[in-house]
Amino acid sequence: MRKTRGIVLHTTRYGESSLVVHCYTEQSGRQTYMVKGVRKSRKQNRSNLFQPLFILDFEVYHKNSAGIQLVKEVNRAMPLNSMPFDITKSTQAIFMAEVLYRVVKEEESNPMQAHFLINTIQYLDALEESSPDFHILFMFQLSKHLGFYPQNNYGDGGIFFNLASGRYKSHIDDPEVQLNEADSRLWNSYMALDFQPIKETEFNGSHRKTMLNNLVRYFKFHVEGMGDIRSLEVLHTFFHN
Repeated sequence: MRKTRGIVLHTTRYGESSLVVHCYTEQSGRQTYMVKGVRKSRKQNRSNLFQPLFILDFEVYHKNSAGIQLVKEVNRAMPLNSMPFDITKSTQAIFMAEVLYRVVKEEESNPMQAHFLINTIQYLDALEESSPDFHILFMFQLSKHLGFYPQNNYGDGGIFFNLASGRYKSHIDDPEVQLNEADSRLWNSYMALDFQPIKETEFNGSHRKTMLNNLVRYFKFHVEGMGDIRSLEVLHTFFHN
């Protein structure tokens, strides 16, 4: 038996009443769990526990050789008071969970990364006023933990950001991997932000759409087999028009 805390990234229905749940756990990194009987009936339905970025406590029959672990018991680890009910926050949570599902693959403990993710989810939930930039800043912060945070050498001989090298250059070698001057300046403006002054940003929908598209391109350069982020278009429709 193993007890661990996990963050819900993705769920798939299995059979008539079960779920396959992909999680990021404190103890074992990325894990896939089979949760049986959570959709038995309306009265017994517990599938609402498994919403994107919900933080849960699992008790698992763990086998090192198994690709899918069987869950004995699962309960909510900590309450989320606003995220499930705030359309802005819940839409961001869907996107953030999908990004994590696509890019975090390691099945090993990473306490710093787990701490960062749990704190970020709690911070998003605690915001009195939701921020349309939160998911963008999250991707920048996540890149630190994944090992490819961009160098902020803007103006120091470089004004064109290179997505492949993760730094600014003085001229454009390849337009397929380098941003134009305006997009490079926008990239620098976002890198200067932190979660704390997030309400003070003055970016519009067009800025956010451009920035997020370029960030997704950046991640694809640095995460092998990342694939497409399906919730990206939903996010664009909600935030960036």
